Amino acid sequence: METAKTLELDSKVIGALPIVNHFIERLQLGHMLSKHVPSRANLKLSHRDTLLIMIRNILLEREPLYEIAEWIAKHDRELAGLGDLVPSILNDDRIGRSLDALFLADRATLMTELVVLAVKEFHIALDQFHNDSTSVSVSGQYHKVPTTYRGKQSLKLKHGFSKDHRPDLKQLLYCLTVSRDGAVPVHYKTYDGNVTDDTTHIQTWEAIRRLAGRSDFTYVADCKLCTREQMGYIAKEGGKFVTVMPQTRSEDTWFRHWMKSNQVQWQELLRKPKSEAPDCEEDIYWGFEPPNLSEEGYRIIWILSSQKQQLDAQVRQQKIAKTIEELDQLKQQVGSGRLKTKEQINAAVLKVFQENKSAQWFDWKLVYVENDKFVQKGKGRPGKDTQYEKTVTQCWSFEVLTNPSHIQEDAADDGVFPLMTNHCLKSVFMKQVLQEYKYQPYIEKRHEQFKTVFAAAPVYLKLPHRIEALMFLYFVVLLLNALIEREVRNEMAKQEMPRLPLYPEARNCRFPATERILSIFSDHRRHTLSQRGNVLKEFVDPLNQLQQMVLGLLQVSTTCYRPP
Repeated sequence: METAKTLELDSKVIGALPIVNHFIERLQLGHMLSKHVPSRANLKLSHRDTLLIMIRNILLEREPLYEIAEWIAKHDRELAGLGDLVPSILNDDRIGRSLDALFLADRATLMTELVVLAVKEFHIALDQFHNDSTSVSVSGQYHKVPTTYRGKQSLKLKHGFSKDHRPDLKQLLYCLTVSRDGAVPVHYKTYDGNVTDDTTHIQTWEAIRRLAGRSDFTYVADCKLCTREQMGYIAKEGGKFVTVMPQTRSEDTWFRHWMKSNQVQWQELLRKPKSEAPDCEEDIYWGFEPPNLSEEGYRIIWILSSQKQQLDAQVRQQKIAKTIEELDQLKQQVGSGRLKTKEQINAAVLKVFQENKSAQWFDWKLVYVENDKFVQKGKGRPGKDTQYEKTVTQCWSFEVLTNPSHIQEDAADDGVFPLMTNHCLKSVFMKQVLQEYKYQPYIEKRHEQFKTVFAAAPVYLKLPHRIEALMFLYFVVLLLNALIEREVRNEMAKQEMPRLPLYPEARNCRFPATERILSIFSDHRRHTLSQRGNVLKEFVDPLNQLQQMVLGLLQVSTTCYRPP
């Protein structure tokens, strides 16, 4: 009994650290950080090791920076990159100084070297790229914060158009470019919070050209690319682009007006099943290319999507229903408060239409109405002989009706959107242009992972230059995340493995994401049984069949998952 009391069991998490370390080694990330972010010789923990620990933490568990010491104390220190040092060494000051050093480093060259090695090591195709940007909110006012650190200019945190729907917070703009091959991030850049997307594409395209070593790749972006200067620059330099033409263009107005009085000869381009269920409905895409080109001489391809068609109809119906509901509530308030005069009522009705963007579907007018009111004659409680006096009051109100013809006219172009490209008409057909554009949601998925899975926003750092350095670490995390995901999917395809049972209850997953892949290792631990300081036994949780299968797909050795 006394012997049992002296036994101690120490358990440390191994988790998915061996997988992450495997990809860090393949990218030679440690060597590159040592080269570009050097440390003083007397540092107990180098900047390289500190930054690698932060990368592992963000990729695996996303703990706040001030809790990294607690996170690493629960994990195998050797695998986490701490070695024999105590976890408390990872305090706020050390992490902050490492971010300072990373900010001062030549991060552009470091990123280029890292991506070039990734392209070579993982054989990533560089024939098509997708670009998009997102805003990253930051917590704090940032008044009188220096915008330079040791003479180097940092980004400026500003109020701007918030894609997070947080106009109360300052922000920065995070611009990301991924390859079509696996949606692997190949370039990023941060901009001041009030910079607009339509000023960033030329700089990004030039960076991608230097990376690819050629200019004839296809560059896909949203409607902010559709400016004369940006499209003209890419075309002049021998590049190809695909973008969405915004509705503000005169070509858009002309075609939508023309199609309402002419029969469009739509050509079916693509069919995609909505689910894996047998006999399920399909999303269908049609295309039409009019003979006239854009003002700049580029092709305009009009796409009709059955999925977007249904969505547009639902959105319109929701707006109409919400407008009617709000107008009914408004009408009940007419004659009281600040809804008595003609001007007040007119302004209130227009505000409802403006907020719901629904004025085009309604006809309405102000009307002068009479309200009857009966008042008891004399005093006392009313009875069967009580007499009442009728009074008539006059006031302004309004009447609203939906306009069926306007609704039908608007529904005529549901599901229609235009793509603009400088692809040659003879060599690239409408279907190929559509397929190139259809990959654009994958970069939006990377942004979703960036801001939700990896919890990049809002940022809680006091100094802008440290925030800028932290954004580089998030790019590295997104790169590792994409490579792990791509390796698993590619190996599944090679081995003709259509699914992996990654979901709870061993449900199958056709397209495994890194978050799901790594989560199956989250509880894997190494245990040490000791007595009075003497190690009696070391053992590791056994790998199950699914874990072994995933490690095989990733070509990761199981050595770290075995007892010493």
